Amino acid sequence: MEQRAERAVRRGELLVAIEHFEAHLAQHPDDERVRSRMEAVRALLQPSELVSRRRTEPEDPDAGKTPVSDAEVGEMHAGSGRFAEAAEAYERAVAANPDNELFRERLQELRLLAVPTGKADLAALEKLDGPPAQMNGTPRAPERSARAHAASFAPLQTGPSRPLPRDPKALLEELLQRVRSGRRG
Repeated sequence: MEQRAERAVRRGELLVAIEHFEAHLAQHPDDERVRSRMEAVRALLQPSELVSRRRTEPEDPDAGKTPVSDAEVGEMHAGSGRFAEAAEAYERAVAANPDNELFRERLQELRLLAVPTGKADLAALEKLDGPPAQMNGTPRAPERSARAHAASFAPLQTGPSRPLPRDPKALLEELLQRVRSGRRG
């Protein structure tokens, strides 16, 4: 099992490797070398991968059941929109694994999501007109606000000095070049 796990790591199949490591540890629970290798591979995974990882169902529902890590609990809470609880779980994960940079970064993200940034400034909002008027019994499309109109993208201006090419590949290259140079026209 250990060799299968290492081959899976070399192929980049980290979830499969962890499953092989777990199977090996089920047979040899004292093997600290394999346990530390499995934890090193687990640290390479993104937290969302830990939550969605496939597990083979054991014959006996309680046999071979691995405890859920704090990072997995945090991702389950974050997936449900409970960011404060997710941050608490990641705080425990960081405390248990202080060298795991990924856990610290995720904890910072969750803290930002958990803390409301304050009350909305309703006085600064743009006032919109009432419901759209009807013309001949058919509702008209609502007028765009001044901000929405100003923020919309104007069509590309093609001047006589540099018209856009007709060839799709050349057109794409020209547009990419304009984006890189910061020009619109």
